[in-house]
Amino acid sequence: MTDAAVKEELLRLTKSGDLERYSYGVYYLPGDEEPSALKAIELRYIAKGNEIYGFYTGQNFLDGLKGKKPSLDDKIEIMTNRATSGKKNVYMFEKRFVLRKPYYPIDKYNQTTNAFLSYITMAPLSEIKRNYSLLANYARKEHLSANDVMEVSHFFPAKTASKLLSSDLYRSLWKH
Repeated sequence: MTDAAVKEELLRLTKSGDLERYSYGVYYLPGDEEPSALKAIELRYIAKGNEIYGFYTGQNFLDGLKGKKPSLDDKIEIMTNRATSGKKNVYMFEKRFVLRKPYYPIDKYNQTTNAFLSYITMAPLSEIKRNYSLLANYARKEHLSANDVMEVSHFFPAKTASKLLSSDLYRSLWKH
């Protein structure tokens, strides 16, 4: 089906009551539980099924390493292929959150490396050092290697490599 045909069919199903529209691009079947605002944001900007096109970054990334799930009460920052500019504030569901364009296009094969390097790039060195063990454990758990990092590092600012060296995190990228 063409995109126009899909849109027309979604409109027809919504008008007939066979489908409910929650927000732009997010639909659900009547009688099913209405998706949460956070789920709708994740579907639109992070992943849908096996297709991955984003991840939480900033404090949300660090909170995820601590086992804390994002909440609409948090300051939400998302790195996504669906961002059209470097940094953009978006308002959805009466909540402001930040979308950032990735340094390197995100897919299911590089999401963990991309998320790790994006956090290193954006976080102050003092915060990286303070959370060294969390970040080093993430690198080990996700089997990030120096080769993985070197493959995409030239897409990131030079300060990223400098922070990896200054914080000693580069050591966690060698054989696990």
